[in-house]
Amino acid sequence: MRNILFFSPDLNFCASLLMFFNDKYTVTTTTSLETFENILQNSNFDLLVIDSEPTLKVNSLCKKISASEKHTPIILTYVYTIKYKETEHELKKIVNAIFYKPIDMAEVSQKIDFFLKKLS
Repeated sequence: MRNILFFSPDLNFCASLLMFFNDKYTVTTTTSLETFENILQNSNFDLLVIDSEPTLKVNSLCKKISASEKHTPIILTYVYTIKYKETEHELKKIVNAIFYKPIDMAEVSQKIDFFLKKLS
């Protein structure tokens, strides 16, 4: 079974994603970005979902992940505002998909399925 790691500071969102995908994938969730980074260092995942504003720290983390040998696909979700325009421009070169909130779970699920099927 494929492994997905979700990060969101919103515990309810983590629980929703866990319930939504748990029947198809092994899902790990965390509400701490530091914990997310620690989990990544100690485990292998087939896909990463980061629910966070595109801060410099998130941008740096995504660059680090995409530069690694694993090339783990990254999906980013957040509420779009114009202040993220420049950061997002850089992130689009790094992450595999960006979804703006409110997200369509069917669309996100299709994208996750697409990325994970490519690994087969």
